[in-house]
Amino acid sequence: MFIGAHVSIAQGLTGAVKAAQAMQANTFQFFIRNPRGGQARKLDEKDLRQAHELMIQYGFGPIVGHAPYTYNLASTRPGIREFTIRTLKDDLERARVMKLSRIVLHPGTHGEQGEEKGLELIVQGLKEVLSAIGDDDISILIEGMAGEGSEIGYSFAHLKSILQGCGHHPRLAFCLDSAHLTGAGYDLSQWAPVKAEFDRAVGMDRLKAFHLNDTVYPLSSKRDRHAKLGEGCLGVGAIRQIAEDEDIHQIPLILETPNDNAGYAKEIALIKAWVRGEA
Repeated sequence: MFIGAHVSIAQGLTGAVKAAQAMQANTFQFFIRNPRGGQARKLDEKDLRQAHELMIQYGFGPIVGHAPYTYNLASTRPGIREFTIRTLKDDLERARVMKLSRIVLHPGTHGEQGEEKGLELIVQGLKEVLSAIGDDDISILIEGMAGEGSEIGYSFAHLKSILQGCGHHPRLAFCLDSAHLTGAGYDLSQWAPVKAEFDRAVGMDRLKAFHLNDTVYPLSSKRDRHAKLGEGCLGVGAIRQIAEDEDIHQIPLILETPNDNAGYAKEIALIKAWVRGEA
């Protein structure tokens, strides 16, 4: 089982690995550059080498980079789309240097264009970005959204449309989020049929990360605000179904709950106890 949380890399990648290991995690997620802008810290070869040595030592699984929130492949403004494509390509170069295999990307918001046009623009942009991957072992993971405002990607039909539009590119995959799924109307108290629907739409083999969060808002709210595990509308029962699913154990399971590192450590310990049948 690969389980971790979203952590800061303010102290470098080595600092992030140490923080994750201290909470007994064996994976983690981090912003590949400033989440509210386009700036990226200079990469330090010594830091990266030490980080990967530690990850090998502690038996880490794949780690996950998260693209900034400012990216929008569906934007009505050509300048924003151009910035998104150009900077995503740069993120791929950074990922190569960091030996990172997964970058999570929010698909974007369509504004007043409508979903069909928004999906068309996302596919156009992704095709250009994916063409820059080549044979590298790097995947772009489109994250399923809650459907707040004019967000695209809140339905498995949207994800299927993006995958088909990109010709089922081998480096295009997906990330699901339990809080987003709930907001979008997927009842996770019945995880098995939701999982089966996702499998029919795009295939479970395309699921490369999962964000495990409770949610402040109820089913079909189209709202996105995370809560600590068991303290929101989703509740322990649904969260536990996902955490105990052996298919989910094959991919990074990432906590994005409103916690500090000590809080993440407690939630990681709880999930491990569920899986072991001790709680």
